[in-house]
Amino acid sequence: MTAPSVPRVRARRPKVRTGCVTCKSRRIKCDEARPACVRCQKSRLPCQYHDSSENQDGSRGQRSLLPAASEQLSRLRSELSTRLPPRVKYEDFLEPEVYYFDLFRNIIVDNLCQNGYISLWSRTILRESFRDNCVRDAVLGIGALCRALMDDNQHVNVKLTKPLWTVPTIAVSCPNTKYHRDAIKYYMKSIARFRAQISRDGSAIPSRSIMIVSILFIIFETMQGDTDSIDRIMLSAITALKVNLGRDAEPQRQISPALDDDGVREADCFLTRLSGFSSLLSPFYPSLLKSKAYEGSQMAKDTIPVPTATPLQIEQAFEQYTTSALIWCFRTVQGNMFGHPIDAVRHREEQLSVSTQADGWCAFITKKLEGETDPWQRRTWKIMLVEAKMFSIYTTYSQDADEHERVWDARVEDCREAVALAESVLDEPTPFSSLPPMFEDKLLPTLRCFICKCRDRPTRARALKICTRLAGPWFENRAILVGLQIMIAMEERDRDADPCGFIPIRLRYRWNESSWSDDRTELRMVLTRIVTGARKEFTIHSNYSVEEMLKKLGESPGDGQ
Repeated sequence: MTAPSVPRVRARRPKVRTGCVTCKSRRIKCDEARPACVRCQKSRLPCQYHDSSENQDGSRGQRSLLPAASEQLSRLRSELSTRLPPRVKYEDFLEPEVYYFDLFRNIIVDNLCQNGYISLWSRTILRESFRDNCVRDAVLGIGALCRALMDDNQHVNVKLTKPLWTVPTIAVSCPNTKYHRDAIKYYMKSIARFRAQISRDGSAIPSRSIMIVSILFIIFETMQGDTDSIDRIMLSAITALKVNLGRDAEPQRQISPALDDDGVREADCFLTRLSGFSSLLSPFYPSLLKSKAYEGSQMAKDTIPVPTATPLQIEQAFEQYTTSALIWCFRTVQGNMFGHPIDAVRHREEQLSVSTQADGWCAFITKKLEGETDPWQRRTWKIMLVEAKMFSIYTTYSQDADEHERVWDARVEDCREAVALAESVLDEPTPFSSLPPMFEDKLLPTLRCFICKCRDRPTRARALKICTRLAGPWFENRAILVGLQIMIAMEERDRDADPCGFIPIRLRYRWNESSWSDDRTELRMVLTRIVTGARKEFTIHSNYSVEEMLKKLGESPGDGQ
């Protein structure tokens, strides 16, 4: 006789409350090995632990050595590593999508948050990936590309001088691993979905979607080092946003009240600053500089907050000002370079506004810095003051381009103070990882501006050294460093015996043209005299020694123009 069937009851085990942050977020068992558990080591994910009573004694000594800023960011990173949008289920993902999403959330987001825009990276984009399949596919593609680049020895641990820059192999060859293939697959799916959405919905597509998807596309292409694609994406995004907002007298209506958050504001600010600074300070993005995308943009007025405002309110007001000032500088450069028509009266009024606000911000932030005791907030004030000083110089009134160049010579002491502030920011102990953020739109653009505009030899040399520290392994940053060194060498070799040490305007160059070979191992750069328009062309190979190149430039005769 067959024994009666007895339903099998699964033994219920208590949920494990310990373990590393990554394993708990993935809902898998953790062996709690230190400093990194076995699962995180195998998956090549960051392994972090929350503070608990069982490990406080062992880590207290180490934490006491860190400044308050480090502890603050450590707590923030722990929060970010476990923060997901509400009602998220990992069952929504298939393998290996969970892995790629974790790579994006734990590595890419962690890197991007080093430069701010935390709501955008850690909240808005992650939440949108569960609402919009286009965003989701782009996120997974970036995560897969991140994993592919982990195995690319040319992309990791590159030396500072040789090669001069490194192109990720995925950018110049057919995908040769599963991770490469997955990265391209998800990225192409996202592009196809976005195109279909635009063709189907037309002008009905929300501006927030255009911004977020465009930013994700830029991240993907930046990791590949494809500056041509980034140039096209930035122009298309800014143009589409301008058309979208022009069709609605109240653009904010396009954003649902339930979804309107700081991340959307940060996305708008980030995309504007990234595209504007890239076009002004990098010869790799000519399309936007030649367009009229910012022609009708309005300047922000009276952005300086009251002294009792919170640090967050102050930072948001300052971002609003610097973005507005950047647009004014952008339009000014366009007018000088391409002869774009400028309303002289309006231009002068806007110049007075942005210049007055810049001086006001310098005084406001200096006062905040003097009374600040928190190390992390002091660091924030310093970075803001570097930017404010740069805009204070840049927006100084001048009647023509030649006179504007002389302004930087007259304000050399302000340049020195700003560069010294930037040095102090990087010299202080910080909780940042050894890899600088992929996008640094605060110190790095400001320092590049000082290098191009300030012709005081020691000051620009110090600024160049800081840029080297901020460049990391990122393809574009390293290529720009080489170009700036060449430009400086060309100007320095022709420097006249001037008692003030400044380079005469007739000997100054502008680097505004460049192109790549098919495999992007050779860079063609063209330097143009600011006054005479005389051109000097160079071809630089990534395997060259920059020291040898600079030596040859010093030995060759000057053009004397």
